[in-house]
Amino acid sequence: MKLITIGSSFSLVASALAIDVRAGCRGTEVIARDIAVIGGGATGTYAAINLKDQGKSVVVVEQRGSLGGHTSTYHDPATGTPINYGVQLHHDDQIARDFYSRLNVTASQASFPDTRIPLYIDFTDGSPVLNYSIPPLSDDYIQALHKYPYLENGIELPDPVPEELLLTWPEYMERFNLTGDAFATYSMPAVPGDLTKYLALYVFNYLNSGMLEEEREGKIIMNADGDLAELYRNALAELGSDVLLNSVVLHGQRGSKPADGVKLCVLTPKGRKQIVAKQLVFAAPAELENLEPLSPDEREKNIMSEFKGGFYFTGIVTNFGLPTNYSYTNRGQNTESHIASVPGVAMFNPTNVEGTYYYWYNSLSDMTRGQVEADTRNTIKRLQRTVAGADVSAEPKFLEYKSHSPLHRTASADVIRKGIYRDVYSLQGYRNTWYTGSLLVVGSSQLWNLTSQLLPRIIAASEQ
Repeated sequence: MKLITIGSSFSLVASALAIDVRAGCRGTEVIARDIAVIGGGATGTYAAINLKDQGKSVVVVEQRGSLGGHTSTYHDPATGTPINYGVQLHHDDQIARDFYSRLNVTASQASFPDTRIPLYIDFTDGSPVLNYSIPPLSDDYIQALHKYPYLENGIELPDPVPEELLLTWPEYMERFNLTGDAFATYSMPAVPGDLTKYLALYVFNYLNSGMLEEEREGKIIMNADGDLAELYRNALAELGSDVLLNSVVLHGQRGSKPADGVKLCVLTPKGRKQIVAKQLVFAAPAELENLEPLSPDEREKNIMSEFKGGFYFTGIVTNFGLPTNYSYTNRGQNTESHIASVPGVAMFNPTNVEGTYYYWYNSLSDMTRGQVEADTRNTIKRLQRTVAGADVSAEPKFLEYKSHSPLHRTASADVIRKGIYRDVYSLQGYRNTWYTGSLLVVGSSQLWNLTSQLLPRIIAASEQ
C-alpha cells in the first residue's frame, strides 16, 4: 500500500480509519487536500474560493451538475434571456461586493424583479381577494427587531432564551401590539411552512435588518444582465478539477483529533474516488439524511434530529394561458390575515420572456417533482377558469424545476429553550467538521458572512 503524506503529520494510513475507507474505495484515485467541502451552494462555493485564496488546497463534492445551490437560472433557448427562479437578488453589502469582484462579476445596483400589476387570488378556488394591500412594516416592528441583535446573522441566543421569542408569531404580535404588521410579515416570500405557526424567533431571524434594507432602501445588487448563476460559473471555471459535480459521498470517517483528519469515499461520474483531508466543511443542508454517510455519532444525531420542515420548491412554466400583464399571488379568502393555505403555489411571477412565469411552491411535507407540477398545473387551470381574459384551452408547459428543501428548518420552543442552538454552535470543529449551511441564516450575503467568520478557525484547525 502506497503511503501518501499530506503536510508534516498527516498520513493516509495514519490510523485504522483510513483502512476502513480504502475498503470501500480500494484501488481508486486518491485526492489529498487540506480541506474537503461537501455542498457547492452559496456557502460551499464561497468557502472553497476563499480557502484557496488563503493558500489551502480544496476539493468540493456537489451532487448536482452545477454550483450555486438555491441560485437557479434558466436560459430561454430562443433569446438566451436568463430567468432566475430561485435566488432573486443579493444584499448590497461589502461581503457581497467583494465576492462579486473576486469572481470578476460586475455588481450593478438593482431593484426587485418587476411583478407588474399584482392580483391577489385564493388559489384553492380561484376567487379574487378584493381590497387587499400590503402596508410597509411599522417602526414598532423595527424597534422590536433591534431588541434581538443576536438573530441578525445567526441564532446565538442568550441563556435563558427570552420567553417572548418562543411565542408563535400571532401571539407575539398580540402581546406587543404589532398586529398591524400581520399583513406585511405574512407576505414574506420563500418562507416554508405555515407562518401562523412560526415562532417569533424565526420571523425576526428571517425578516432581519438586511431584508428591510433591501425592501425599504433598495440595497440590492446583481450582475449586469441579471444572470445570478454567473458567479458560480466563474467559480467553477476557477476551481476546475477541484470540483466533483454529480457526485455523492458514499461513506467516510472523521477523526476525533485534527491529526486524524477526514476520509471520504465519493461516487463520481468517473467512478469512485478517495478523498483524504485535514478538515471538512459541511455546506449541504445539515440534516440526518445528508449526514448519514459520515456516520454521525449520538451527539450529532441528537442535535440534528430536532430540526423539522423546510419544504420548498421552485420552477418555470410557459403557455400559461393567463393575461401576462399581471403577477398572481396566493392569498386565502377566509384565512387569518388572508395567509395562503399550505401546501400550494405561493405565487406566479412574470419574467422577461413574455408568457413565461416562475413559481414558488410551499409544502408541509416532502413532495416529488411530479406531485408539485401536477398541483401547480391544477392551480393554473383553476385560475384560467376565473381570471378574466384567460385562455382555458392553454396547456401549461413546465420548463424547469428545483427542490429547495430543506429551507430554513426550525425547532420547537421546548427544544430551543433547552439550548439546541447552543448545541449547534458547539458542533463547529467537532470531529473535524464545520457547518456553514442555511440552518442559522437564509440570505446569500448572510451565508457568506457566516462562512467568512468560520474560515480563520477552519484554517487554524487544518494547520494543527
